[in-house]
Amino acid sequence: MTFLHAYYQYFHCFHESPTRLLRQKSMLLLLAATVMIQSVKAQTSDEALTKVKEVFALPSKVADSGTKKVRLQGVVLEVAAKGEEFSLYDGESCISAVVAGEVTSPQVGAKVEIEGSVFSEPFFERTRTRIKANKLTHLGTAPLPEAKPVSLGDAATFKHLDQWVSVEGTVLQVRSSMSLFTIQMASGGTSCNVLIRQWPRTAIPRDWIGGRVRVVGINRAYLPGSNFLSVVATAQAQVTVVKTGVIDPLDVPLTTVTALRSSLPSKDERVKLTGTLLAATTGNVYYARSDDGEAFSFYMLLPIDEDKSGRYSTPIIMPKCNPGDVLEVVGIPSHVKKGTHLDFAVVRVLRSSPVPEAIATDIATVAAGNHIHDLVELEGRLLSQDDVLIAPGRWRTTIKLGDGDKTVIAFLDASSRGTVTHFGPDNRLNIRGLVTAAYYPEIRVWLPTPEDVKSMGIATEVVTRRLWIGLSFASGVVVLLVGWAAMLHRSRLAVHALNASLESRVTERTAELAAAKDELAQALSHERELSELKSRFVSLVSHEFRTPLGIIMSAVELLRHFKERLTPEKHAELHEDIFSATLQMSGLMEQVLLLGRAEAGKIGWKPARVELRMLCERIVDESLSSTNGRCPVHFSAEGDFDGALMDEALIRHIIGNLLSNAVKYSPEGSPAFLTLRREGDEAVIEVRDRGIGIPVADQARLYEAFHRASNVGETPGTGLGLLLVKHCVDLHHGSIQMHSEEGVGTTFTVRLPVSSTALK
Repeated sequence: MTFLHAYYQYFHCFHESPTRLLRQKSMLLLLAATVMIQSVKAQTSDEALTKVKEVFALPSKVADSGTKKVRLQGVVLEVAAKGEEFSLYDGESCISAVVAGEVTSPQVGAKVEIEGSVFSEPFFERTRTRIKANKLTHLGTAPLPEAKPVSLGDAATFKHLDQWVSVEGTVLQVRSSMSLFTIQMASGGTSCNVLIRQWPRTAIPRDWIGGRVRVVGINRAYLPGSNFLSVVATAQAQVTVVKTGVIDPLDVPLTTVTALRSSLPSKDERVKLTGTLLAATTGNVYYARSDDGEAFSFYMLLPIDEDKSGRYSTPIIMPKCNPGDVLEVVGIPSHVKKGTHLDFAVVRVLRSSPVPEAIATDIATVAAGNHIHDLVELEGRLLSQDDVLIAPGRWRTTIKLGDGDKTVIAFLDASSRGTVTHFGPDNRLNIRGLVTAAYYPEIRVWLPTPEDVKSMGIATEVVTRRLWIGLSFASGVVVLLVGWAAMLHRSRLAVHALNASLESRVTERTAELAAAKDELAQALSHERELSELKSRFVSLVSHEFRTPLGIIMSAVELLRHFKERLTPEKHAELHEDIFSATLQMSGLMEQVLLLGRAEAGKIGWKPARVELRMLCERIVDESLSSTNGRCPVHFSAEGDFDGALMDEALIRHIIGNLLSNAVKYSPEGSPAFLTLRREGDEAVIEVRDRGIGIPVADQARLYEAFHRASNVGETPGTGLGLLLVKHCVDLHHGSIQMHSEEGVGTTFTVRLPVSSTALK
């Protein structure tokens, strides 16, 4: 205010005109208002937040900056096993706090005040806001609050991330390892895994299967980057047994499909059915016919893990079932239209028997929704048939049959095209398969084998129609021929000569046009391919070079203008950023140059003696080192590979690229698996992950240059890795197969000859 007063007095020292003086006073008032607003803003921005809801309400830019201060009071609900973080409840909401500096995590139930700053980090497909606690003051103790009841589905998808929740469900299986106790529960057709720490080994429950429990804990992933465990509790006291279960997972009263259809059991209650297995799909869906003649399907429960170290787990076993086996099946009924289905089923094989006969029926009956999940045999007129590639190495043959105004779709999946014989239009086909209408908008019949579809010849109604049309046409032709016979006889010689000349000219011109058309089509196709590759390459360079170049320019600008003011640690960080960005650009150019050499045929196969097992171990170590251990890689090998003749450089490209993709497209901490085994004269290399998977629409273009899947998001990549892998496998005279499900994971299987004898 002293400055403003002096400024005002200064202008009064001069005798000015009234207009100019008024203008100067207006400028003075505007300057004063600006100074006051800036002062209020500066004071407001420095104020620390005191409520968790205020932290969550921050704009993303403010939370990401890591500069907003907080001072929160609350009770500690959960502390991480290593003490690096804890959950704080301020009476309204919970938030995760990370300890920093000399701060140590408090005990559960402690009432504390923390001072620190807000920061955010990615968590699956969302952003997680947390607190970095730089100071902690103990204020006493407080009782734990009531938890918010939420559904298992919401907990499994982290809709209440870092919040104090209560979940309840039917127990499917449990597992105990040291002091960690895992419960898999189900409710409303959804399963969720919860973890209880500090569970006494002397209190492992043996009679929970099929019972109901309620767990109070924090909704977050126990393993960073993994949604395997969605609720974490700190003590046994946070688990309440609502209803005791059984020891034997199959100890459930027997019922029938007919009884289930008339009256479904109470929510999430398990039931037992017996039946004879009809068939099973590769997707873990099984179909059986019960003792009362009704059919049902079930989805078999997968064990929590395959731990064979002796640590206690519920004895969930997935027996090998074959068609004809008589089974006991216990699972949770789900609401399927006009059908009966059991989720999370456990199975026991009672005995083997012949496969039940198919039920003879017709299209109208099946289209009306009868015989759901049952094995049927029916006939119909072929309306259409086609083969579609739905995944690399997986073709689907779809057959549409009709009978009157009713239709049904039959389909069969096979590893190659043309497994099912293509029949002519209007053939009458006999098919034998399973009705799976519950999973599709229209009625469908799944054919287990190509032999389940047979031709019965041309349909009778089609033959009759064609006969009448043929007779009518023949009669007309006879009448015309009689009338024109005289005229044709007189002009036959002249027409014959003219036709011969025209045929010769037409043949010549047709050949010329066909040749010109082929050349034009080839040129256009080649031009389109070049244009597409050019566009992809330009997009790749502009996108993939922009980020590292931006990092380099930003680091260089900081070093140029603020070098003296930067700490040694910041200097090292900026140099490391420049080095990493340069390596990224160099790796990109190396992949492009390597692809160019492969396309030009300048990369050859140079076999030599290779210690394949040791080479795989080195590649795994290099992958872990290059990714800073982002994801663990589990390696296993079976078989003898002594004397293997292979090109070590090509093997490095194959395994290195596949492992890099497995780690890159998996959540942090999610394991990747590398398996090496020998089958005859082939070495089988399998790389499996639990990552984002590859959409079906992108799988057909998996080995195209610069093509990337639609679900990769901001994950960096060139679209060249798998194409290089394919080139290296082909040079090795091997084969590569892929199986992927979006959101579940991807498996690549590479088969390579072990010796030169295997190539012959």
